[in-house]
Amino acid sequence: MPWWGLLATLIVGLLILLAIGLPIAFSLGFLSIIAAVVLWWPDPLSGFYGIALAGFNEMVNYLLVCVPMFILLAEIISRSGAGEDTYEAIHKFLGGLSGGLGMAAVVFGMVFGAVCGASTAGTATVGLLSIPEMKRHGYDDGLNGSLVAFSGALSILIPPSVIFILYGVLASESIGDLFMGGVLPGVIATALACVYIGILVHLKPNMAPRAPRFSMKEKFASLRGVWPILLLIIVLLGTIYRGVATPTEASAIAALLAFIITGLQRRLNWKIVGESLLRTVRTTAMIGWIIVGAMAFGYVVIRSGAGAALTSWIVGLEMPTIGIVAGLMLMYFAMGFFIDPAAIVMMTTPILMPVFTALEINTLWFGVLLVINMCAGNITPPMALNLYIVKGISDIDMAKLIKGVWPFVVLDLIVIALVVIFPGLATWLPSTMH
Repeated sequence: MPWWGLLATLIVGLLILLAIGLPIAFSLGFLSIIAAVVLWWPDPLSGFYGIALAGFNEMVNYLLVCVPMFILLAEIISRSGAGEDTYEAIHKFLGGLSGGLGMAAVVFGMVFGAVCGASTAGTATVGLLSIPEMKRHGYDDGLNGSLVAFSGALSILIPPSVIFILYGVLASESIGDLFMGGVLPGVIATALACVYIGILVHLKPNMAPRAPRFSMKEKFASLRGVWPILLLIIVLLGTIYRGVATPTEASAIAALLAFIITGLQRRLNWKIVGESLLRTVRTTAMIGWIIVGAMAFGYVVIRSGAGAALTSWIVGLEMPTIGIVAGLMLMYFAMGFFIDPAAIVMMTTPILMPVFTALEINTLWFGVLLVINMCAGNITPPMALNLYIVKGISDIDMAKLIKGVWPFVVLDLIVIALVVIFPGLATWLPSTMH
């Protein structure tokens, strides 16, 4: 079978398994086992051994220790309600502007993303705090829900990000550099969303009626509740940026600090601790199996020669590198309609790494582009996981959510274009790290 036929068969088979509801980890693993039997017959055991070894070698990677730590940090913060005071402060400073409540939700999504790292947790937290307030002031449901879905997706772009960790491990790229590379694009995405909300409200004032203004005294008084989240952000990102701690060490420090802060605030109890630990174990186990499945899939593609043939074919196109990157971005955008972002990263990174090496594509820059693309994937139907979360925590009609989210998808595409045109937006801040 030619290499393109093998790749097409694997991709179609994977899509069929996903369509019938088999989890991505087991879809990748099952498909890899079947491929090993076919490709290495009559000695499939050699293929099985290679698959098992590839998964084992990746799972003992020390960098993966930070995955459960960041998940635990996000669980403690979101379940204890430690972000409520921060949202209240942002609300008081921005709420009195035209569209200010919506802007406050987006800014809070960016700030909360700096201690969250997971799109689902970010969306749920932002939505539970902001949706009732916006509905109470008469905000349009489509705008209300879609901006919450967009702001929740920022959690995978603003460090710490589980998606960045997974990509960094597979691409052998510095996780600390990836974290810092996501900062400026995340801030730009937040600023663009606020500008869009402001322009929309100026043109259609009835979509977001102005909320009451707060006095300067009330605004500054609210800042007293911001220190826990601010301290966590400084400790987490500051230690990584200054080189005081690795991302793995910083994740453990931040998780411990979250326990201490929420305990001192009397927001913590044994029920929250138990639920957070259980959820962390479940999520980490799920991610672990996805990694094993992805490495098995990558092993089959590479050992079969399809990976090398794909690389040779792409290099032989003699297209400018920027054209190839644009094509890959379109491919990722299309995949985001149907496949979970984490699964996309795990499926494609092992296959495309030889292409990046052959074309000398900066894997840090490409990783930031990929994660911005996955932010769009989180809000583009029919997958649109964030929209389903918004629907689950509110009574907003799904049709209104789908209609309202497309301008925010365009904002993500604009950020991708800016990072393509100005690579320094992704690479400058990491270059200044100590």
